[in-house]
Amino acid sequence: MRRSPLPPFLSLGLALVVGVACRPGTMTSETGSESGTSTSTSTGTSAGTSMGATGSESGTGTGSAGKDMSNGALCSLILQDCPMGQKCVPYNMSGGIFPDGVKCVDEPANPDAVGENCQVTGGFGSGEDTCVKGALCFDLDNDGEGVCIEHCSGTPDVPFCEKSEQSCVTFFDPPVPLCFTRCDPLVQDCPEGEGCYMDAPNIGSEGFVCMPTVLAPNVDGKYGDLCFNQAGCAPGFSCIYPENVPGCKFEYCCSPWCDLVNNPEICAQLDPTMACVPWYEEGKEQPGFENVGICGIPL
Repeated sequence: MRRSPLPPFLSLGLALVVGVACRPGTMTSETGSESGTSTSTSTGTSAGTSMGATGSESGTGTGSAGKDMSNGALCSLILQDCPMGQKCVPYNMSGGIFPDGVKCVDEPANPDAVGENCQVTGGFGSGEDTCVKGALCFDLDNDGEGVCIEHCSGTPDVPFCEKSEQSCVTFFDPPVPLCFTRCDPLVQDCPEGEGCYMDAPNIGSEGFVCMPTVLAPNVDGKYGDLCFNQAGCAPGFSCIYPENVPGCKFEYCCSPWCDLVNNPEICAQLDPTMACVPWYEEGKEQPGFENVGICGIPL
């Protein structure tokens, strides 16, 4: 029986980090609601179906082209086609936590560059921050502070990242496309403070990207700990369903990645009912990730 992925709860100025969990063993995708899904594409690949910000530009509210139609302003997060001195940002028109439109706002006087620390401004759901045009303040713990993450380049139909080591990951609908550095979950080759997490909220996600680790209060994000989102466990662990983690007392729990060839035994060492479950369906393994597994009770 399928279950919805973990509901999103964090913010990038207005809750743009999708919360997720996955069901190892079943190998069925858990995609969730429109406001809480994400997809990704590697640099230079076409993403017209999984990430395409396409659709009608008519009507009120937001169009699926990622443009706010409510106030006569049209802008694209990818094209950044606002008037000079302004930038295009995602926001919630009613002050909620999930973005439901985009708008043009004034650029900050002394903007923070991509990769620099930043602040969310303008109130809850405003989408305004101190980042340079074309970037968004990735505020993962809702404290008003984060890091500037660059929006994807290209076109709404084919977004991509300029840097060859990055993947374009899209959250929400209208889409919010952001560039993250690719990584290996078995190596955990991300900078300090970040972990290598799935790039989409489903088991068998295409790849993995570095994202800031956001732990739940009073937990270490290790085996059996509570988690809320795809970056909610310590590096080396992933957030999965409780029925896959023996003794899990929460809605979702952390469990370690495992190598199907080199160290599958680590799962049974944690609990004899667990095994190293392949992350990908047979025949659908991504190059370089053929050995990736997750410790869980096979279902």
